[in-house]
Amino acid sequence: MPIRYLAVSLSLFFCCVLRGAEPDSSARRSSLSDNQSAPAKEGKEARIAVDAKDWPMYNCDVLGWRYNAGETALDKADVSRLEEKWRFPPKGADFEIGVIHATPVVVNGYVYFGTVNKAAFYKLTPDGKVKWSFRLNPKDDRVAVEAGFPNGIYSSALVTEDAVYFATFAGFIYALDRDSGKEKWRLDMRSKIFPDAHPLNGTFASPILADGKIVVAGGAIEQGIRRLLPTYKGYTGRGFVVALEPESGRIAWKYNVGPKPERLDPPLTIKDAWGEHVFQFGPATSTVWSTPSYHAASQTIFFGTDTNNAPRRPSEDDPRLDTRYACAVIAIDARDGSEKWVTQINPGDVWNTSMRAYDPKAGRYLDLSIGDTPRILTILWKGTPTLVIGFGCKNGGFYIVRAADGMLLAHTPLYTGPPTEPLNPPADKRTLALPGPIGGLQTGCATDGRRLYTNGNDAIRLGTQESEANNGPPTAGRVVAISLDTKEEHWRHERPKVPSVGGPAPKPVFKNVGDPVASGIAVANDVVYFTTLMSSKLMALDAATGKELRAIQLPPVWSGPAVSRGRVYVGTGNIVLPDARFFGPTQFTGTLFSFGLPGEDEVSRLDGGKE
Repeated sequence: MPIRYLAVSLSLFFCCVLRGAEPDSSARRSSLSDNQSAPAKEGKEARIAVDAKDWPMYNCDVLGWRYNAGETALDKADVSRLEEKWRFPPKGADFEIGVIHATPVVVNGYVYFGTVNKAAFYKLTPDGKVKWSFRLNPKDDRVAVEAGFPNGIYSSALVTEDAVYFATFAGFIYALDRDSGKEKWRLDMRSKIFPDAHPLNGTFASPILADGKIVVAGGAIEQGIRRLLPTYKGYTGRGFVVALEPESGRIAWKYNVGPKPERLDPPLTIKDAWGEHVFQFGPATSTVWSTPSYHAASQTIFFGTDTNNAPRRPSEDDPRLDTRYACAVIAIDARDGSEKWVTQINPGDVWNTSMRAYDPKAGRYLDLSIGDTPRILTILWKGTPTLVIGFGCKNGGFYIVRAADGMLLAHTPLYTGPPTEPLNPPADKRTLALPGPIGGLQTGCATDGRRLYTNGNDAIRLGTQESEANNGPPTAGRVVAISLDTKEEHWRHERPKVPSVGGPAPKPVFKNVGDPVASGIAVANDVVYFTTLMSSKLMALDAATGKELRAIQLPPVWSGPAVSRGRVYVGTGNIVLPDARFFGPTQFTGTLFSFGLPGEDEVSRLDGGKE
């Protein structure tokens, strides 16, 4: 999961309750065993009621492209004239909302988004008024142990013909009536009704619709617990992907990532520069924070995985501490969750936030997970049209894997030298980003079917140094356009340095800091949109040349933009990089902005309240 050890406040940890919740009366009991499916149930089929102009889910579509092919109102000749059409809350409002962490969803001019901190979900009319809002139940507002993050909605919603689906960091999946906002059902991923439930289950991933089912990825969020509770003996959880019947929330199937953790007797110990790490259980696979993609013709779901948070017991036949499921891409059958293939990208990655993220003896960076969605596309490979998945990785590379069998076909150059400044040896000039726990390609790369667009973050000193306190701020950020087979670079937009971040006193101030691109990229009508972390800007570039077309100043921001019907929507607020130690601009409240061209447009003609 992204940037998982950056604590909002250690004090939040002491508010959490490390226990499983009671079964939710609105969900149905499941008796599924490991990686099995329930008998099919008849019911109303969920459909995405959109036209090509809408942005109904995190990636805009189930292929994972983050590309609005139906956008025609806003093009590269017009984007320089973008202006604020409205914001929510409006200027001078007597109320605040929480941080908007993820890409807003837009259907027929209506905007759907959830918040963190002041945890709620909103539907706004085309003119920026509240159609309805849904407050998370205070009893369910559990604070997860994971790095002190507060509960809330860190991911995007999925909007269908009649419902809105979203998931929370504290482990709930909700279905709301699209028209009224009333709860239809909810499922507690920490409760006894959830197969192989864990008291730290939660998610950063966004739901998708696949084979008529609501599909959500998640897992036990144990990565950061030992930074807050050094005596924690757990690491008993796994990542998973679960499919639910849309009308009832009944579990159709659940796929667990890797073998079930078991007691290690005697315990295993890993030593590094940060200390001695003792594991009583293993192997544990981290939560899946990659939003899955879906290929309907082959009925296949693709997703990436995180590290092993705890090792497996090595044997004479297999001395590895990691499993092949860590830092991998996986294909499963959308009908029953059965495994099709597993391709590991970064072997040897056993890591949690109490450990150094660089092994100098092996020359290996750790915490090199795949949080990016494996986007599905067809490329010409050795003269033959080939269905592939393409995805970014926290090692800084972009990978192409054959969809049929998981064969690795290509990737961009990787930096594998030590985490020094300056780099020694220098990185290849085509390196997209440097590796590290908060570096590389985190999530939200995009394609329009002509080029791949990658969002990079160089922060090679964070978490990788011999001393945990010897960190340095991010050094660079960029967006790069490459060919679909990764072999050719079309253009590179390097972000200018930010003169100063941090402070005020007594917090340190850092000079000449890099400007990472942490948000998801949106592509529409030959324009590439994204937000920047340190300079807090909404950027628009020419998709063909990389030329800067527009830069709009925002409050602190993490959310990526969505584009629909001539409007660009983006949410603000940031609690992921909260203090000077991690060098990030912070704001604990959010604002949803709608930008468009001057005068009347298609959205303003939608009559602000009638759907």
